[in-house]
Amino acid sequence: MIGLEKTKNEYSELLQRISNRHGVKELAAYLEKHGFFTAPASTKYHLCIEGGLLIHSVSVAKLALKLKPVLLPDAPDETVILCGLFHDAHKVTDGFSNKTYLKNEGYGSERQPYLWNKEQLNFSGAQKSLLIISKFIGLSRDEMQAIAYHDGPYVPSWEDIKNDPYPLTLLIHYADMWSCWILERNKARLMEGKKFMEDV
Repeated sequence: MIGLEKTKNEYSELLQRISNRHGVKELAAYLEKHGFFTAPASTKYHLCIEGGLLIHSVSVAKLALKLKPVLLPDAPDETVILCGLFHDAHKVTDGFSNKTYLKNEGYGSERQPYLWNKEQLNFSGAQKSLLIISKFIGLSRDEMQAIAYHDGPYVPSWEDIKNDPYPLTLLIHYADMWSCWILERNKARLMEGKKFMEDV
């Protein structure tokens, strides 16, 4: 897709900033091997296009970095980038080489270009991301909660932490929601079809 190369370059720049963290290069290689650059961000909602997950992940990391000086100035950039870039790792694979989304070959008027792969591990999405990332990287308590609960009150698991969400969790959640429902949606309204995310 035109414009995806720009996002890949931004991804590479962000990844370079955290490449000294033990396991980051291995995690990135694993996700890229299994389709991080081509996976959609959803089945039929935000960025349900090839490369959608990459665009969304970079957007969340960039926005979280912009919010950090105001909301959480003491958080290391490395932590914010790591959580922003990989919070949706489970949308690539379930950690056992099964793709999360499959192309809907019968795509038509139902407007669902991708389908949920029923062969994958049936486990909570965000917590599955945590499991995948933890295979490669030793995470802090703050990082673990931010990844596992970045969906906020939109999922039942929020009940686990609703009385004690860590600041990093809220930062990543805000960046995720703003990217998904404001930045990405506004771009979609301005452009047509599969080219609508060219300038993100």
